[in-house]
Amino acid sequence: MIKSRHGLFIALLLIQAACVNRPPTRQKPLFESLPEHEEPSTRPESRRSPVQPRSETSRSGNRAAVAAPPAIIALQSEAEASLESGDLDNAAAALERAIRIQPRNPELWHDLAEVRLKQEQPGLAEDLAKKSNLHAKGNVELIRANWAIIAEARRLKGDLEGAEDAEDKAGH
Repeated sequence: MIKSRHGLFIALLLIQAACVNRPPTRQKPLFESLPEHEEPSTRPESRRSPVQPRSETSRSGNRAAVAAPPAIIALQSEAEASLESGDLDNAAAALERAIRIQPRNPELWHDLAEVRLKQEQPGLAEDLAKKSNLHAKGNVELIRANWAIIAEARRLKGDLEGAEDAEDKAGH
């Protein structure tokens, strides 16, 4: 009986020791040498392909551009190539993978909304553009571009009054 109490006591001590809060250890960053800034695109936004690799803030003129991780750039390039070849399904799949990596990137949501609009999925395109607006945070140009997508999606769904409202918000 005494041995079983000692065993129980030791087991409880081990459990308690395992539950003790330890200070977090600092982990080494995954990407140590990512470029701090990306050169802004020299192409006008109106002629830019919807999935051209860019930073999260490149549409905003008042903030410095932040470089996207290499995986995002690769997926955006894949989506752009697929879009140019007419493979809208692959373009959407590449953008969805990019969103899984960087879900708060409003540019990715916007690009996917544009692809869904081209796939004649206006309800989904509108929802994706709204999601982009949630993450755009002060990026007025991107927010206006999203409202333009919403206006077109509503027009395709037959909601002309909603389309006019969205066009007003887009500044058209």
